[in-house]
Amino acid sequence: MTQTILTLSVAYGLLIVLSMLMVFNSRFPLILRAGLTVAVAALVFYTYWGIGEIRGLPSDSAPPDRFRLYWAQITEPDKLSGETGSIFLWIGELDEDYYPIGMPRAHKLPYSEELAALVIEAQQQISQGEQIAGEVSEDAEEADTEEQLAAEVAEDSAESNSTRVGERYLSFDFGNLEFVPAPAPVTPEKRN
Repeated sequence: MTQTILTLSVAYGLLIVLSMLMVFNSRFPLILRAGLTVAVAALVFYTYWGIGEIRGLPSDSAPPDRFRLYWAQITEPDKLSGETGSIFLWIGELDEDYYPIGMPRAHKLPYSEELAALVIEAQQQISQGEQIAGEVSEDAEEADTEEQLAAEVAEDSAESNSTRVGERYLSFDFGNLEFVPAPAPVTPEKRN
């Protein structure tokens, strides 16, 4: 995210230079040139503030195939306000030898009762002091029937009608997700 802020800062710096060249070397009315200068300066500060505000938002992308679950929060659907509900996972990606990769990240997943039950059980194990790993297995799925495919398309179209601007819905099969006690990382053999 810091790289994004630096890139935007450089881009706005170039925009300011181009705007100043236009202000000093154009025949536009003075009020238009002054308005352009004020607008660009305000845009720089507004963008800096906006990027700072979104830095802590959770990712809405699919979680990695293997991760360590640090904690979770479940927000159930609210029929009165129309909120669909979400499950927030604080996770760290693990490689094939169960070593952590990178920094932990928050992920936002759509609410489902099955996933909520899995997460509650995992949280209970974490509360008892266990380290929990999540794995998405790639089991072969049964071939879908025409009725199942039609129902999925109808459900997707119904959900797309309620999509708000800037909100991305995740399509992820939670049926293959399981939480297990985290195995110890595999260490290489010592050589003498």
